[in-house]
Amino acid sequence: MKRLLIILAILLLPSGVRAQDIHLYMTEHELPNLVHCLPAPPDTVGEAFTHDIMRYMWGKAQRLDPERLAQAKLDAVWSLDTVRAIYSVPFGMEIDPVKTPEIYRVFMDGVSTIEQIRFRPKAYYFRMRPYARFHESSIFPQDDEWLATEGSYPSGHTIRAWSTALILAEVNPAAAEALFHRAVESGESRVIAGCHWQSDVDASASAACIGYAILQANPEYRAQAERARAEYRRLSGLPSLKPEFICDFADWTPESEEVTGSTQGFAMYDKYAFVLHDKGRLCIFDMNKKKMVANYLLEGNTSHCNNACFGVEKASRRSQFPLLYIASCGGENCCYVTDVNLKGSKIVQKIFFDGTGYAGTIDWCLDAENGFIYTYGGRNGGYKLLKKFRLPHLADSDAKGEVHLTDADVLDETRLDSGINIWQGSIVRGRYAYLPDGYQPYELFIHVVDLEQDRIVLSKNVTDLFDEPEGICLKDGYAWVVSHTAKEPRHSVLWRFSLQ
Repeated sequence: MKRLLIILAILLLPSGVRAQDIHLYMTEHELPNLVHCLPAPPDTVGEAFTHDIMRYMWGKAQRLDPERLAQAKLDAVWSLDTVRAIYSVPFGMEIDPVKTPEIYRVFMDGVSTIEQIRFRPKAYYFRMRPYARFHESSIFPQDDEWLATEGSYPSGHTIRAWSTALILAEVNPAAAEALFHRAVESGESRVIAGCHWQSDVDASASAACIGYAILQANPEYRAQAERARAEYRRLSGLPSLKPEFICDFADWTPESEEVTGSTQGFAMYDKYAFVLHDKGRLCIFDMNKKKMVANYLLEGNTSHCNNACFGVEKASRRSQFPLLYIASCGGENCCYVTDVNLKGSKIVQKIFFDGTGYAGTIDWCLDAENGFIYTYGGRNGGYKLLKKFRLPHLADSDAKGEVHLTDADVLDETRLDSGINIWQGSIVRGRYAYLPDGYQPYELFIHVVDLEQDRIVLSKNVTDLFDEPEGICLKDGYAWVVSHTAKEPRHSVLWRFSLQ
């Protein structure tokens, strides 16, 4: 169905691309000569050519699938308008000369520049196309005669597909997997069509990478690519996540104060910052006066305190702050709904998830503005799962002061099968989840996940900034992230990342 919708979209596209509309960043002869870079195509004896023949037979069998045959015919259309329509789908945004002029420009000019790299090897080897060698026809018998006048090695269509994926992945790295998957399919389409050998297709992926690597050194291309990335960030509503160091809370902590347990959850309310530590310690800081104003062990909570989010409901009219939702991430594996103040705390509710889908402990986070609570977990190095629930009120507690959520209470679910190593703190605002990830010696990231599209749309590498990103909260147009220094619980380092 999706492929059919793509075809319909292409039929509706205006065909306004003219040669004079293309600006090449460099000429054909400024690109590497692939005759000197790539191996010669297989001759007609040996294992490599046998593999080509087997793949040709595979391609003919694929034509029996009407949907796959339709895709192969679509991929064969030699039109940049068609290519941009096809790749707008995995890219996640329509590539259009009016709606996205900077992305459109880098796509049109970048692909047109790279694909010139095919001319010299095609002329040099002048390899016979598969359908011609077997005295058969391709899926386009009306075109067989003129196609035979151009060499088969490498595949121009596949170079175009891989160039498109490389350039668009630079603009939107979160779409890389989908873009390169589509490029692989485009190469397979050329085998299915009978117009190219598998070795033609394989060489074409390498050819596109060679051309793209050379293009990176072109200052004009680099400037246009940066404009395209800025346009994508602006139109997609994604934050820039520009980092800014705020403080090391150790500098605001008197020497006489005992701080134990590694830094974990983090929350902010008004002028106060709440830093939670493993085994239930809470340190509160006045951000205006830059000093510690409270330091105590949470009553009834000796958990990992992996995450913390303020809600909007208060325990009573006398409460100083809204309820603080603390993810235990171990022990009872629940969310401790806590009434906190500058002198102490009290657990007023426990929220459990009794459903399925998780392996081991889970995190809890809030979209407080919209009245939702999420569970977050999965497998280290494997899948991650976020489940959405209505945020319970205190009045929803049972006689034991507990709320037990089940699979029947799940409002929505987002599964990410790759891209996140471990779960740290988390918070949701509307359609986006903000998820710190990683621990030394592995790379560290701040991920932004689109919960409507079920995919990571932005990953900020913060490996060079701090040891391990832990708690996160959103306030005043920033994502505030606290990290811990290994074996130094006093050193809770705070950064903020622009959401503008």
